[in-house]
Amino acid sequence: MNNNDLFDRRRIYINYSSQISSKSGNEWIFIYKLILILFFAIGSLVLFIKLGDSLFPEKVLVFLGGKPFQNFISFVTVNQQQINATLLIRFSILYFVFLFATFKNFSNINEQKERIKQYIVFYILYLSLSIIAFVLFFAFIGKNIPIKIKEGNVEKIVMVFVQHKYINLVYLLIPITLVNISFEIYKFILKRKSDPIIYKSLLPIIIQTFSQLMLLGFVLFNVLLWDSYSKNGSLFDGENQKYWNFVERLFNEKNSKNLLIIVSIFTFIIFMIIGSNAMKLHKISEKNIYQVQEKDRYILGIIFIVVAIIWLGTLLGGETVKYAIFGKETKYDLIHGLVIIIASITTFLYFAFSFISKTNTKNPIALSVRFAIAQLLIWVPLVYSVITYDNSNINLINLFILTSLSSATFIHYLIKNKSFSNLTTFFIIVLFIVKISLLLIFGLNHILLTQENHVLVSVPTPISIVKIISISYVSVLIFFVVCLVIHLQSAIGVKIFKKKKVIN
Repeated sequence: MNNNDLFDRRRIYINYSSQISSKSGNEWIFIYKLILILFFAIGSLVLFIKLGDSLFPEKVLVFLGGKPFQNFISFVTVNQQQINATLLIRFSILYFVFLFATFKNFSNINEQKERIKQYIVFYILYLSLSIIAFVLFFAFIGKNIPIKIKEGNVEKIVMVFVQHKYINLVYLLIPITLVNISFEIYKFILKRKSDPIIYKSLLPIIIQTFSQLMLLGFVLFNVLLWDSYSKNGSLFDGENQKYWNFVERLFNEKNSKNLLIIVSIFTFIIFMIIGSNAMKLHKISEKNIYQVQEKDRYILGIIFIVVAIIWLGTLLGGETVKYAIFGKETKYDLIHGLVIIIASITTFLYFAFSFISKTNTKNPIALSVRFAIAQLLIWVPLVYSVITYDNSNINLINLFILTSLSSATFIHYLIKNKSFSNLTTFFIIVLFIVKISLLLIFGLNHILLTQENHVLVSVPTPISIVKIISISYVSVLIFFVVCLVIHLQSAIGVKIFKKKKVIN
């Protein structure tokens, strides 16, 4: 057997081993992602459907008086301030941990493809934090305890609901920050060998680690300082609550000193948030404008929207909002259905143009322009409906169907487009965030209105929060279209210039 035969056999063996290793890695990736997708989909749906037992427990809301959600997000009395503030703190911390740990864990999988088996430690840590947050939504509520009270000469035992000290949930931010910092350092060490161009400098990882620790310290310091002045658990009432009194004076008393403090605080927070994403920003700056991206990076966002649509569907089958004092309620008719008709026609035309050979294109800018215009034509009528008809029952039906149609075009666009510019990626992420926020606010507003709570439609602003979020989504779409048109004109201009240069 000569050396050439040995070399060929060695090469075949190496290629075969590489294929086996790649197949095994793909199986691990599939398992990791499937577990996260199922957990996030089922967990989110349960949280929304059981909203009164998890996100905003009715066991606590009943102490606001009236129906469970009747005085939710109302801060008129000290009791309302205390209960609503603690509930919002509880929701913010637990939901942040639940979302961040899940989304971060999912995105890490694509970045760890070459060492996916070794990622199991961080995978379990992130998943554990997500599960802990989910469980605490149901478990960390409070309990009924017996208390003896005396009425005259009669002594009796009554059951009193005692809230947990929700401020302590802030400590949950410590493990998630440490796990995230540890992973980023671990990734930096690995990637420095495989991708030395992007990971050659230590400065971005140092800035990112420092910024995340500073943000954590800032949150812990302020929350714990606020809690340290609470007397009998009160975060607002009393002269002893010096922290809250300082915050009130800071925003109520108009002088140069307070303005300087506010500007300094917000500047610090903005810089720390930017610094906390230093590696991501550095990575974007080092890459090309166009890049082929992993399409499954948007899967959790799509699942979030689908879960929200299902939740809205359950609300449609539940209690309706009562508007009429006398007579019959306004019924859904053809005029209200025009919004759905326009959206349906737009969706049909979008898919028709996408599959007709003459109008079919693979150009990423053209695909983005078509998608953005279709989204705009779907959502503008809904905004008009929301502004014109202050009827949650009607708007919820329109929102449910329009979101379903809009999501179909969204999914098709993500599949069809093979590459995304940094600008397009940014707008897609913003659209996901604003759209999900819109669906959740509409759903929550409907629940509040069924219990005679008009806080989201009667706040002291020129227009309600529901209308603001609707207009915001359309505004983002308009800005997206404008940026794409400018980008398209620039690309056409460059192409014409190159042709003239070749001719000359």
